Amino acid sequence: MRTLTTTEKTQFLQEHLRHRLTLLRTLRERKNVAHNFQGQGDIARCVKDSNLMAVRLFLDFLGLRGDFDGRDYMLKNNLRNPKFPDDVKIDQFVGKLLTVDDVPSSKRRFLAGVYVRADKELAHLTLTFNKEFNEPACLIEAADVVEDLLKRFLYEPLRERLPEMDV
Repeated sequence: MRTLTTTEKTQFLQEHLRHRLTLLRTLRERKNVAHNFQGQGDIARCVKDSNLMAVRLFLDFLGLRGDFDGRDYMLKNNLRNPKFPDDVKIDQFVGKLLTVDDVPSSKRRFLAGVYVRADKELAHLTLTFNKEFNEPACLIEAADVVEDLLKRFLYEPLRERLPEMDV
């Protein structure tokens, strides 16, 4: 793991992560203003997929991942992989990765399910889908939990403000 400079940290917090936070928030924010996706299936799919991608991306960044054991979905710790030494993760900012215990127990299963859904749907084409984790309400809840984890474990310890959504 490479040590980030102060400039790199600031750039990640205020630019790179801001962009990814926009991907995470778009579905929720469009729903909040009662955006009508009727006749806009292409936009609806892009917004949903941006949410899926961002949830998975941020869970990896935080040091977490979803898994399916054939019966149920479980949130697991996701340690650094030496094959990807240039990956930027939360430990480069606050000194540690999150653990499953940092996530409220009532939120772990569905975060794992959304992670697995993103893995299956966006990384490669498969015949297996977990439709349960493809509903807008579930995706929005996953985004809310991820945003809260970022706020509590990254931005607040650094005394930084969570960036606004790009518009």
